[in-house]
Amino acid sequence: MKICSFSYRRIIPSCVVATLGFWGLSMAQAQKPVPQEISATASLPLSPIEQAEKNGTALHISLKDLTKLALQNNLDIAISDTNEELFQQKVVQAHGPYDPAISVTLGTQSNKRPNTNLTNRSAQGNFNKMSLATWNFQFTQNIPTGGGIVGTYNSNRSDTNQQFALFSPQYSTSLSFQVTQPLNRNRRIDQIRGTIRLANLDTKINDSQFKQTVTSTIANIQSMYWDLVGAIRDYEIKRNSVNLAQISLQNNIKEVEIGVQPRISITEARAEMANREVDMLASREAIVVAENNLRSVISADRNGEIWQKVIVPADTADFKEYQVDPAQAIETALRNRPELEQFSLQMEENDVNHRLDQNLKKWQVDFVASVGTTGVAGPQSINTQTGEPLIDPNFIGGIGVANSTLFTGGFTSWFAGFNLQIPLRNRSLDAQLAQLQIQRRQLEMNRTSTEQKIVVQVRNAIEDLETNKQRVQTAQVALELSQEQLDGENKRFQAGMSQNFLVLQRQQDLATAEGTELQALIAYKKSMISLQQAMYNLLGSNDFEIARTLSRAPTGPLFR
Repeated sequence: MKICSFSYRRIIPSCVVATLGFWGLSMAQAQKPVPQEISATASLPLSPIEQAEKNGTALHISLKDLTKLALQNNLDIAISDTNEELFQQKVVQAHGPYDPAISVTLGTQSNKRPNTNLTNRSAQGNFNKMSLATWNFQFTQNIPTGGGIVGTYNSNRSDTNQQFALFSPQYSTSLSFQVTQPLNRNRRIDQIRGTIRLANLDTKINDSQFKQTVTSTIANIQSMYWDLVGAIRDYEIKRNSVNLAQISLQNNIKEVEIGVQPRISITEARAEMANREVDMLASREAIVVAENNLRSVISADRNGEIWQKVIVPADTADFKEYQVDPAQAIETALRNRPELEQFSLQMEENDVNHRLDQNLKKWQVDFVASVGTTGVAGPQSINTQTGEPLIDPNFIGGIGVANSTLFTGGFTSWFAGFNLQIPLRNRSLDAQLAQLQIQRRQLEMNRTSTEQKIVVQVRNAIEDLETNKQRVQTAQVALELSQEQLDGENKRFQAGMSQNFLVLQRQQDLATAEGTELQALIAYKKSMISLQQAMYNLLGSNDFEIARTLSRAPTGPLFR
């Protein structure tokens, strides 16, 4: 008991002295004036959106309008669209062999030979001389049944010194037509028709790839849109946090002036406000970066009007639940996905190539028919012994008479028959057919593998959507609780039951909760885009036509 009594007698006076000393120090500090640079607080800066609204450079745009602009002006879509024009020209090129052709041969020649035969010796001299001028024309036309038509017109003038020649000069003409029609090989398909079918299939594949590119590009652009929405909202959250720090600093300055709080509370508030201002500046930069990224994908012109505008999203990141049935989503994806369509088209190409090779293994049996007529004309010849004319008057004349006798002279000829070719062995074709069969099996297996990947992708997208939905709901609850905690901490602080750093901590917790909710909302919006992309219903068929039509239009003012 003496020890305890002795201890109390020593401790109590010491505590009283320490308490009085601390109170006196606090009063002395409170009586010091607060420097002007501490008591003054800077006003909050305008956000990039508020500044744009003030100077008239704001461009309000919805997600739907942004999608239309991207369909019209995105360079990736425009570049992909040029492939369609390229493949269409390849289809036109594949029809080229059906274009008719006319070939013309014009020429002259002269032959001089010694007399070696009594029957064709010359009338004078010891040599034969013949001069020939030709005008020949040929028309060729392939027909879709695998055959062809050939029309030939030949005409010439010949001069000779042979003594037994009736005409000198002699005008000769001929006209003939020939038709060839395959009866076995090349009857149902040939190289021309096979090339046309392959070109059409390539066009369809390219069209499917174009839609795939448009969908992927638009999904990426819409995600960028929500990134911009998130960046703008994040800046507002950061700026509001700075505002709360300024209010706390002002309150602390007043309480220090009246001696309720120590001066260290001002330092704490200023340090916290500076940290929040750094975060606010970083979030402002994020807005500019998101804007520039978005401008680059919706404007093909780097000097376009949109680069002088500030993009203001008209849509907000409000929570709107997206209902989806997993089984229906998978069925929709398997029905619409362009990858599966491309596999089907590739298998059709494989079938065409297989038919072409099988066709070449068949016996070639071609029906050939031709009909022709000839004409002739020249000057009259007289029998030197009897003085009688040797030439029928109907044949007297020049090239015109020769042409008329084509149809009046009755000098016709015709032919009808078959050409037969029997292949005995073709190891090259056998190897090609075997390779095509292997390629088809590979395509079937790849299609099955792709279907499985699509199912997994859709399931994962649905799970991601559901997870982000729960994140939003949880974040909203956390935000409400953070607001309640801040309100309660402010009341405790005003009643003298809390400390300054706890209030600042609650403010930071509120800003963190707001940011978490924002991130969850943006993630949910992006999950919706990913799911729609996986189901391939992000865009309608009309949107793809808009992409084709507008991406080819001349560049003009982006906004009117």
